[in-house]
Amino acid sequence: MSFMKKTGKALADVIPGLGKLTFDENAGTIFVTSGTGVIGYRVASSLLEAGHTDVRAGVWMGEREDADISFGKSVADVLETKGAQIVEFDWNDKSCYSSALAGVKTVFCTIPHMEGWNEAFPAFLEACKAAKVEHFVKISFLRPTHAFKGVAEVARQYRENVPFVAFHGSCDDILENAKKDSRISYTILCTSHMMSSPLLHQGRSLREKKKFITASYGMGVNYVSPNDVADAAVVVLLNQKPYRNKVYNLTGAGPIKDSDVASLLTEFYGTPIEHVQLGYHDYVSFAKKAGLPYWQGKDAAAFERMKAGGLDEMKSAYTKDLQEITGRLPESFMDYLTNKSCMRPGRTFP
Repeated sequence: MSFMKKTGKALADVIPGLGKLTFDENAGTIFVTSGTGVIGYRVASSLLEAGHTDVRAGVWMGEREDADISFGKSVADVLETKGAQIVEFDWNDKSCYSSALAGVKTVFCTIPHMEGWNEAFPAFLEACKAAKVEHFVKISFLRPTHAFKGVAEVARQYRENVPFVAFHGSCDDILENAKKDSRISYTILCTSHMMSSPLLHQGRSLREKKKFITASYGMGVNYVSPNDVADAAVVVLLNQKPYRNKVYNLTGAGPIKDSDVASLLTEFYGTPIEHVQLGYHDYVSFAKKAGLPYWQGKDAAAFERMKAGGLDEMKSAYTKDLQEITGRLPESFMDYLTNKSCMRPGRTFP
């Protein structure tokens, strides 16, 4: 459920814990790089619900793993009905950058982990500079900050051991330096593991085999709700000044075991979901058999190894950043499953 629907009030009126919010009239046209993404769709929808009519959503119309080819168009149609301007956007096609950014003042970026990112992200940022973009909000994974020494150590270990996290960290480094030769300010919203990950990355296994397969060795995982992340993004997009040139680490309230996640999925969907606990090497084999590209399977296995190490069990892995931005506590996993109103149209589970 979006922040506005959950509170029953318009974001422009009242934000719990923040009091009155004044729209940043200089936000201008906001370009959401992935209108079909878990976070991007929620952000674009919520911006429009909040009364910000200048929303441009990038949509990739290509084939997707485990999704009908019409998925992109169906999501685009919903956003267009809500009032968004739809443009085709492909990270691998640099020729589309300038047209997507024409007249844009603010960018909300969720870049997928992809081959060739080291060329795509710098090129996109250069296009933002050329288009005179003024503010850039990016989603990332946990990042070291001076404000939270505990979570900084956790973030450092993730960056050193998980290619996906290193990829985002490098993009963040580039973004933080953009202000040296442009007018671009930034806000980086770094998250822990998304609650949507089991459903997205193991959707086929859940649907066909009714199995949730992990290698976390019974350790708790720092899961955060995409609803919470999207709500925080809407706040910093519409009230930019307090959050300019800052980094935030958005986490859940505390660790939850993957076995408990399987139990919650069983309870919510009314379908028995078996939690299968593998060793690290068996999980690597599972990722290969699942047909994941080598680099993606390597990431998945690296994440499981970090979970098994118990980093997410540490109290210092959790921050109050999310609560300070949105003014409310993080959603629980069951809250996330229950709040369907802002989920994207498309294939549902089971």
